[in-house]
Amino acid sequence: MLTRRYLLGFAAIALAAGVGLATLRAQQPAASPYLDTDRKILDEVKNHSQIMANLEYLSDMIGPRLTGSSNLDKANHWTADKFREYGLSNVHLEPWTIEHAWHRGTAEARIVSPAIHPITLAAEGWSPSTAGAVRGPVVYVKAKNEQELDQYRGKLKNAVVITMPPPKVRGPYQAPEQPEERPYHPPFELPAFLLPQRPGQPKQPSPFEFFRKEMQFFKQEGVAAIFRDSFKPDGLLTMTGEGGADFHIGPVPVAFITHEDYLLIWRLLQRGPVDMEVNIQTSFSPKPVTVYNTVAELPGADPNQVVIIGAHLDSWDLAEGSTDNGTGSMVILEAARALKALGIQPKRTIRFVLFTGEEEGLVGSRRYVQAHRAEMSQIDAVLVHDTGSGRVTTLGLHGNYQDREVVDHILAPLNDLGLRLIEPSLSLEFGTDHASFNEAGVPGFWCVQDPYNYPITHHSQADTFDKADKDNLVEGAQVAAAWAWDTAEWPETMPRMPLSKEPKLPF
Repeated sequence: MLTRRYLLGFAAIALAAGVGLATLRAQQPAASPYLDTDRKILDEVKNHSQIMANLEYLSDMIGPRLTGSSNLDKANHWTADKFREYGLSNVHLEPWTIEHAWHRGTAEARIVSPAIHPITLAAEGWSPSTAGAVRGPVVYVKAKNEQELDQYRGKLKNAVVITMPPPKVRGPYQAPEQPEERPYHPPFELPAFLLPQRPGQPKQPSPFEFFRKEMQFFKQEGVAAIFRDSFKPDGLLTMTGEGGADFHIGPVPVAFITHEDYLLIWRLLQRGPVDMEVNIQTSFSPKPVTVYNTVAELPGADPNQVVIIGAHLDSWDLAEGSTDNGTGSMVILEAARALKALGIQPKRTIRFVLFTGEEEGLVGSRRYVQAHRAEMSQIDAVLVHDTGSGRVTTLGLHGNYQDREVVDHILAPLNDLGLRLIEPSLSLEFGTDHASFNEAGVPGFWCVQDPYNYPITHHSQADTFDKADKDNLVEGAQVAAAWAWDTAEWPETMPRMPLSKEPKLPF
């Protein structure tokens, strides 16, 4: 899942619209037309699942799948072969391009004064190299706007910059809390830059605008490198990208360091000056690189109406990318296998899409929407699985309150799985691929899952096959397959939110 994850409560909007937020539970109709088929789907996935075998192969035999890498290319072709093996139709790879592929090299750093300490680090994706081994002071840059940033002009040559104090730690063996220094939004409230603007009201600046200006300032001032806290326990690192959705070369070398090392640097800064040596080496492809989304279909009686279930196949590269998002990808592959194995034909075509470039800004799904813009009206709804190995508890409607009653009926036959529709299902989640469709007016939903071990494995060295839970993933495939079937069979199209009111992606 994309690092900047926005789980924003829909309470303020719903209350403003006069919508009650009492608990909403799926009530099974007396005679559901989907119950018999759903039981067959659930039984097929439970008794014949190939999820774990497929996830083990993807994790151990292919490995990390950085966008633009040869491993991701292998994964695209392997998943296409699996779809064909399972008998799906119209299996193909849809190409799109990125400006630069990025290759991780070496990263070394140590504190040299006032005491010598080695530092554990990893360069951010699309970070450039330092000019060899660079020595400079550590500088804490405390700035929330351009005026505050200007006080550092002429003071950052060859500096190693940090921009946040260390976060509060909740307890032993737990991930630290996110810092409050630069909050993007308060709980259960949309950030101002996403809210509709009233006539004559000045536009609220996005925090991303200042971030980009800050990075250019650091480049102009000759900053040697920027260090970021990984916010993870026990020496784990995290990862994200600096090149953004355009896959550009980042302006300044950036690296994540362990939370423990970040605390050490901060403590030493309280005593006085700190000097460091840093050497980060990376490389880029000299020209654009083609990447792919993997697509397959179960043809429906009406080929002009489509339901999509999907996940993202790409990952970061500190580990195997098993829970982010090998799990979701294999859930979708399993849902396709099960539906085809039953020999049933839906009313609408069910399309299975494994997107790429999700980690850099939902790029693959956004490119998919652009390429299929003319058929957005034919896509009834989209469901994405992308939060690791946790059990699916409900569906996030991403503000599509107009679909709550329909989804309530569609989920009714799955009551035995314990699914429910409750208040959090109305929240907004901009961090995964359903949001690209929502932005285009297509109802995009996401699987709300138990956290399980996801906060630890997410983007870290711990994202490996052994962290996956078979029972939870089987349940996820049951939900995805049954939802796809029931939605494809629903007699009416899914109601849509007016496009002008649709929240936009904030990056």
